[in-house]
Amino acid sequence: MNARLDHSTLTSMVDEQPHEFRVATAAYRGPEVFAQEMEQVFYKTWIYLCHESEIANPGDFRSTQIGTRPVIVAKSREGNVHAFLNACTHRGATICREEKGNTRAFVCPYHGWSFRTSGELIGIPDEARYHENFDKSDKNLKPVPRIASYGGLVFGSFNPDVEDLEIFLGGAKQHIDIWLRRTAGSSYKVATSHKYGYEGNWKFQSENVYDGYHPGFVHRSAFNTVRKFEGSFENRALDVAVRQQGYTRGYPEGHGTLEAGAPLESGGIDPAVRQAYTDKLTALYGADGAAEVLTNRQFLIFPNLVIFDFNIRVIQPIAHDCTEVYSYPLLIEGAHDDINSNRMLDAQTRVGTAGILSADDIDVFAGGQNALKTEVFEWITLSRGLGKEEVKPDGERVGVYSDEAPQRAFWRKWCALMAAAS
Repeated sequence: MNARLDHSTLTSMVDEQPHEFRVATAAYRGPEVFAQEMEQVFYKTWIYLCHESEIANPGDFRSTQIGTRPVIVAKSREGNVHAFLNACTHRGATICREEKGNTRAFVCPYHGWSFRTSGELIGIPDEARYHENFDKSDKNLKPVPRIASYGGLVFGSFNPDVEDLEIFLGGAKQHIDIWLRRTAGSSYKVATSHKYGYEGNWKFQSENVYDGYHPGFVHRSAFNTVRKFEGSFENRALDVAVRQQGYTRGYPEGHGTLEAGAPLESGGIDPAVRQAYTDKLTALYGADGAAEVLTNRQFLIFPNLVIFDFNIRVIQPIAHDCTEVYSYPLLIEGAHDDINSNRMLDAQTRVGTAGILSADDIDVFAGGQNALKTEVFEWITLSRGLGKEEVKPDGERVGVYSDEAPQRAFWRKWCALMAAAS
């Protein structure tokens, strides 16, 4: 068992001063911190499980994880959503080995115990060999105590006393609402995921998704390539090291955004199709509302869900130095083929497994983990924009595109959760 870190050790890992915001490099390395992150972050707050379109019909299921715990999400024949540990209550075998599908029952591959999609135990082979007083009532699959959804996003929590989901979402809720309006009155459907992994801490990816400071350096080669294909990506700041347009936001709940202040659509859509889509948005939300909907934003729902304009990304911690990332393209039900083809193209060519951006970031994450093995390097700084950001009465902090306001919001929440039960 890993040694447990005490309250003072954990709180001392985040050092916030008026002039500087520092995070101890120890927070990124070692199994001790990772184990407590699972216990105090991933098992205490809401974690994204799946999109409702993935379990649209009775019997539909998805296997996923909350932290390092394997979980199944399923819709029962009554139409209710259930989530439970992916572990047979007989001998603990993994009961579902498929990523997704539809079934009438889950049957354990080890000894054949079977369970409804609600988790209820319904069958034990050769049951007569058990004692007449053998209690089956506590042998249902172990449920995730809390499940809730917002905007088609299904979350679960192992904490029965966790706050209501909408309170947890806090300032991020308005961004989910705007993101939903991109469907122009329809709904999203999740496509098959792209998957990749890297040898580095999961927080590198969380911090990176709203980092507007790095693209002009890390992705310079990619931007040079894009420039050769004019029109393939619109409104990108390809010729400057640091983008000057746009915003970052950090919220007290730990969530954060990166907003480009302009649409960052991929090119290639028939102009008439694009205009029809824009006209529909304008009819629904007015000219200003349509412009707001089309303005690029990507945001992190603390600690590991990322919402992009065209896809959902889930950051899955495996170990303190190993992370998997799942990227799900989002299609719009009933949209013109050009619209959905373009959404898929963006996910594939930009932020997917073989996209022009993800490989650059992965290289940086692995390099960072390697560098942090040097324990004499004690602190990193996340101070960009500190003291220059706008602080609103509700705690929302707004910085410019390259500020580290959302990263600081992440670490404030991380520190509060890690210290709460230590």
